[in-house]
Amino acid sequence: MQLPKWAFGPFVKDQKPILVPDGSLTFFCPVSKRKVRWQDTNVYNPALAIKDGVLHLFYRADDTARPFLDTWGNPMVTCRIGHAVSEDGFHFRNDPEPVVYPDEDAYKRYEWDGGCQDLHIVESEDGRFYMNYTAWVGSYDKTRDDPAHNPPYVDVLMVASSEDLVHWKKHGPAFAEDCRNHTRSGVIVSELVGDKLIARKIGGKYVMYAAHNGWMSTSEDLVHWEPVLDGTGKQKCLFSDDDFAKKPYANASCEAGAAAILTDDGIVYFFNAAAAGENPSAFWTQGQALVDKNDLCTVLDVLEEPHLFPEYDWEKKGHVPTPCLVCNGITHFHGKWTMYYGASDHVIGRAAEKSLSEKGTATKR
Repeated sequence: MQLPKWAFGPFVKDQKPILVPDGSLTFFCPVSKRKVRWQDTNVYNPALAIKDGVLHLFYRADDTARPFLDTWGNPMVTCRIGHAVSEDGFHFRNDPEPVVYPDEDAYKRYEWDGGCQDLHIVESEDGRFYMNYTAWVGSYDKTRDDPAHNPPYVDVLMVASSEDLVHWKKHGPAFAEDCRNHTRSGVIVSELVGDKLIARKIGGKYVMYAAHNGWMSTSEDLVHWEPVLDGTGKQKCLFSDDDFAKKPYANASCEAGAAAILTDDGIVYFFNAAAAGENPSAFWTQGQALVDKNDLCTVLDVLEEPHLFPEYDWEKKGHVPTPCLVCNGITHFHGKWTMYYGASDHVIGRAAEKSLSEKGTATKR
């Protein structure tokens, strides 16, 4: 596929995953009051940050699967956020315990027993890091009208912050009570400064796109967010349920993905594209869209085809029954754009931008 000049890439994938589950890692869960193999089943959907020349990779990790199914029909697990570091972008050293997880705190009702998942990380101008992650209650029985079995929340977008990328302070839900439920996967508009993606205010406020439609919201502090409404009182979004990106590969979702990067051409919005089919689970690939940087909501162009899609066996078979490539992070590490992605909701893969000699010409930024 020939990429338009505004798009990032092309990217070349590694033939093998760079991070896989590790059942030897244990953690004493403060909620269940027992030791769990917190990274036993799956590792996926990573986010990235750079500090002092070191690449930090944060990822969703699933513990040992239970003998019953979750809301979506998959083996029930509790997910926590793990942390690994690398000096070269290839070889990673895991922290032995998760860095963000359900606890006996004020946010347990949002995070237990599904856990903390599907995260994004951005750095502010003052060097502090902000994580948006999705809290998930896990079990939801649609056949029972019972608060004990049907918690009031399913997905809630949460915020945490850190100065050192190791110790994280939870701030709770990103949105007010009336719009918390079913919010997830928030990506904040950022700009490349040196080798780092730094959150950038536009019109005096930070801008975030979230969930499957690219719902638009703004914030003054990267912690408290407010939806942006249109003239009819509905939340503004990049894509509607009726057409999404008007592309076959993205007819079921254009979920906020790796980043929303401010460039000379506009805001390049990376999204996790889902194509609906006969199988209950969608086929997930990677798309890019160009958003008008003046009104922040008009989509000017969308890739005709996905720029990354499942090809290898480990991208097609795993925790979910259909091929799945989901990416929550892109980094400009060592001078090259590199994406890290979850493959089949089971392992983590890597795709690096071709060098200028391979591409022939440079991509305009």
